[in-house]
Amino acid sequence: MENKERISINVKLGLIGRELEIKENFNIEIENGIITHIGNGFSTDSITFSNGILIPAFVNSHVHAADFICQEMGYNRPIHEVVGDPKSIKYKCINNYSKDEIEKSIIKFVCRATKFGSYIILDFREQGLVGSMIGHSAKRKLSLNGVKYYLLGRLEENEINESNLHLLYKVSDGYGLSSASNNLGINVIKNIFYNKIRAVHISETIKQWLKNDFEYIIKEYEPNLIIHGTHLSEEEFRIAKERNISVVVCPRSNMWFSVGLPKVVNAIKNEVNLLIGTDNGGILDPNMWKEMEILLLISRIEDPTSDYSLNILKAATINAYDFLKIKGWIEEGNPIEAGLLIIEGEKSGILNSNNKYLGIIKRGNDIIYSLGAIQNII
Repeated sequence: MENKERISINVKLGLIGRELEIKENFNIEIENGIITHIGNGFSTDSITFSNGILIPAFVNSHVHAADFICQEMGYNRPIHEVVGDPKSIKYKCINNYSKDEIEKSIIKFVCRATKFGSYIILDFREQGLVGSMIGHSAKRKLSLNGVKYYLLGRLEENEINESNLHLLYKVSDGYGLSSASNNLGINVIKNIFYNKIRAVHISETIKQWLKNDFEYIIKEYEPNLIIHGTHLSEEEFRIAKERNISVVVCPRSNMWFSVGLPKVVNAIKNEVNLLIGTDNGGILDPNMWKEMEILLLISRIEDPTSDYSLNILKAATINAYDFLKIKGWIEEGNPIEAGLLIIEGEKSGILNSNNKYLGIIKRGNDIIYSLGAIQNII
């Protein structure tokens, strides 16, 4: 993303501020990557999108990017055979490729994610220290092109010691624990990564939940980011809220692996900081538009005739910005930390919608302009 210039844009409609308030017919000016002015009406010396809707770009809060090299792996096998540690189809597949091929796979995946409006990616990186070094190299290249790539590494069991954990700490943005059952050195991990992201897959399957994985991991690991939480109870959501733990839901992944549906309404009603991810790059396209629409449909099953569209849009944007402590929303004085998108609103019918938030989720996947685009990496 090139920020060292003045950009002035006129748009028909936009989602402004932390609350994504709807504003019509306005001009936005950006200088050196900072939003310097948001004014009423159109400016004569600006790029005009009379059919455009300006929204903040998305955060894809949980992916396994390297899996992109293993397309449709184990499509007819259960989840533990496909992605379980460490003898699954996924690991056998990835281990067949060189470091350079894995790095290119990560970059290709992230490049594809940007096509759907995500310029911030949180990636669980397997393969121990070597895998994290591959991710670290990819991160340097991606950062030159306006993409924020957060690397959540983890060690193989035979690597876990304080020396290796300190090495991992230096090259990663946090630790991505595969599950509560992989608990070797868990207290040491917690202590070393005390001021970074501590993420973990929790209660993805009913079997994991019945083993009280949530209770154990809260006590021993003190995570600040839970992935899936498909089977968490209302009480467990309340605990997550009290402990300021964000929860990433990945509904298409849950459906693909036949493990259940995330309790999105329970999470929202208990004011959990809800985030959204697309999960395995070899199984699902990193399309946040599809993820949001599925979440919306699930919420309508869980709470008929409800409208949680604004909550879901926040889960893809504002909530993730808060977790990462960045100012990604559209407001004067804010830097363009997450990217901006302009989506087509006339042909899609969104501009005529009785509920613009619903319309954006269901019909807003036509990005006609963006700031934060990735170019010329490969």
